[in-house]
Amino acid sequence: MRDQSSRPHVGVAGMRTGLSVLYVAAARAVVCLALFGVPYRAQAQSDAPAQSVHPELRWRIEAPLLAAGAALLVVGKNLSVSRKSVPPEGLDPSDVQWSFDRGVIGERSTRADTQSDYFRDAALAYPMTLAFASQPSRTRVSSTLRRSLMYGEALLVAEGLSKVIKGSADRPRPFTYLPANQRPNNPAYDVAADYAFQSMPSGHAISTFCAAGFAMTDHLISRPDASWKERVGGAFVGGFLAGTTAGLRIEAGQHFPSDTIAGGLIGTATGVAVPLVHYYIGPADRRTALPSGRAWRQAILGETVGIAVGILVAETY
Repeated sequence: MRDQSSRPHVGVAGMRTGLSVLYVAAARAVVCLALFGVPYRAQAQSDAPAQSVHPELRWRIEAPLLAAGAALLVVGKNLSVSRKSVPPEGLDPSDVQWSFDRGVIGERSTRADTQSDYFRDAALAYPMTLAFASQPSRTRVSSTLRRSLMYGEALLVAEGLSKVIKGSADRPRPFTYLPANQRPNNPAYDVAADYAFQSMPSGHAISTFCAAGFAMTDHLISRPDASWKERVGGAFVGGFLAGTTAGLRIEAGQHFPSDTIAGGLIGTATGVAVPLVHYYIGPADRRTALPSGRAWRQAILGETVGIAVGILVAETY
């Protein structure tokens, strides 16, 4: 048996370092992905009264997205997971490549594990809740239904990518590095399950950052007349839910910071990209332009602050 005193020190400092990296990477991802392509099609915001704006659904766009997501899911579900035999003293932490990942070994909050599911579910419901609340009353139901298909496409592609990468990476979760007597007596911490070797990337981070990116982008396009407070506030909530969920997955010992960073990048990419490849129809059945650079910056600021606050909340667990 290896000498346990040789294990790296685990403490609050290591946790904060990992979460700080998560925050910086996620914020940079939102900024870069949201601003991509905007200077070429942006127009000034309108001060006109609120008008109904909805996405234009076309099968030449919807069919490839649905097919791609379904194909990724099928491939991911059929990939076999390579499991390691975990000794009683746990896997060797020196095998973990990055020091900021090693610093979180020892986190094992079952409360955080449970709460992360609640925050994920709230994050997944948020884009359609925001769309329903922000559209004119006469078109709320129809506009939300149109968005639900587009939102489903984004989640399907994101989830498919998650399954494929998880099945290919075969990365052990942080709790597999703990001695048996330190692991929670909970099925979620079973080192003999395939689940224990599907750490990269974080599925919770992928889905919640996809939701946050989708909500921000869809709201910006749909509400060109919105005030800066509405843009900042709407994006803040999505960022807060995503940041809290990702942070809780680390606190639970279910993911390394790099897992959630990767999940945040993938989720943001799909959540932002899917609305951008669609045209939106406004008054007089005219296609709308993308929001101005100023509107993007306001929303990005709100989401970035939301991510930071969410991570701070997660640290209290």
